[in-house]
Amino acid sequence: MYGLPDTLRQLSAAEEQVMLAMWGCRAPAMRGDIQRRLQQKGWTAATVLNFLYRLEEKGWVKSGKQGNCNTYTPLITRRAYCVWSMRQRLDLLFEGDLAAAVQALVSESGCGQSELEQAIKVLEEKHLEAEEYDLYDPYG
Repeated sequence: MYGLPDTLRQLSAAEEQVMLAMWGCRAPAMRGDIQRRLQQKGWTAATVLNFLYRLEEKGWVKSGKQGNCNTYTPLITRRAYCVWSMRQRLDLLFEGDLAAAVQALVSESGCGQSELEQAIKVLEEKHLEAEEYDLYDPYG
């Protein structure tokens, strides 16, 4: 799964919300910290605990203790999950065609000039990285 362990089970939309809240906390996070980030969505303590338990069963979270409080540490980084998630959507919606996805995003999302310039810079850096690798001769 694009950098994620193959044994990891996919997140539901609600589980993803809990993970996003947890990634927003300093690790290890306490249930209350996570719940505060979900409070505007009306999540109760029992609901958050239920999802934390599910996430631990699925291998996304490790629980621990700090004094008499349970703590929760994400086992997958937000960046790794975001890359995997974007790749899944790219494969599903654009059949893996990155150029088509970028074209759709740029033409339909209302990106500003500053955002486009930042994206161009990232792409140019990646292109230079690839060129440097192509010039590398391990036998030379």
